[in-house]
Amino acid sequence: MKQVRQAAHRREDKNRRRLLIFRNTEQLIGFLFFIIIIFICIWVVQSFKNWMDDPEQMVLSQLTLSGEYTYTTENDLREAILGLGLPNTYIGQDVNDIQQEVMRFPWVKKTSVRKQWPNRLIVYVEEYRPALYWNDLFLLDENGNIFSVPLDRITKLQLPRLYGPEGKAKSALETYYKLESLSKKLVNNQLALQIKVAITDERNAWQLMVEPCVSGFCLENQEIKLLLGNENIEQRYQQFIKLFPEIQSRLPENERIMVADLRYENGISVQKEKMVQKGIN
Repeated sequence: MKQVRQAAHRREDKNRRRLLIFRNTEQLIGFLFFIIIIFICIWVVQSFKNWMDDPEQMVLSQLTLSGEYTYTTENDLREAILGLGLPNTYIGQDVNDIQQEVMRFPWVKKTSVRKQWPNRLIVYVEEYRPALYWNDLFLLDENGNIFSVPLDRITKLQLPRLYGPEGKAKSALETYYKLESLSKKLVNNQLALQIKVAITDERNAWQLMVEPCVSGFCLENQEIKLLLGNENIEQRYQQFIKLFPEIQSRLPENERIMVADLRYENGISVQKEKMVQKGIN
């Protein structure tokens, strides 16, 4: 009997200690259930991660090109992405790597790349907008940034041409815009000049090829070469614009101005030629 009582006391002590942690059996069951739920959640998350990391699952296979673009193609983007290796999964692909590859295109000004669940890449592209050709090989935007575009994509692009020393693109463009502004401010409703080519050199001496325009229609193959020198460039061009209508009115119908030299302190020198009349057979 003594041993039985001792055993009973021990059981009571154990129950008493258990009740110090859990007030009743329901709390114990609830705690065990909570632990089981945690383990299940961990297993689910790990299984999902393993599934997502599987190269066969959620490969980024769809591509969307958006933004302000003219010369960029989806094929350009695919080649840039493939240059990084095989397409990666949604989680595994680093969009910064793709962004750096897209920025290697010389005509791209800005880009951003983001992923869209479950398997799509969205690439935003903003390109430089060409304003002029620069030394035939490159293009300039309105801020003087130099860039290039594959020649087969700009075959129909008609822009004025600017030529100048390397490293002088922005200063040359600034002068060009001042001269172009004069053309717009001093135009006559019937007669105007359009700058087709502008050339400057190391001495900042300027030459222009301008095209006469009558009532909004420019006369092809009748460009006039203007020699402006390297001093008072804007004033000399302004002088020619003012004198041009009068000079033009005095020319016979079968003659045109070829060259006008404005490097004189007083007056200008004009070289003329007779236009070839095409007969009708």
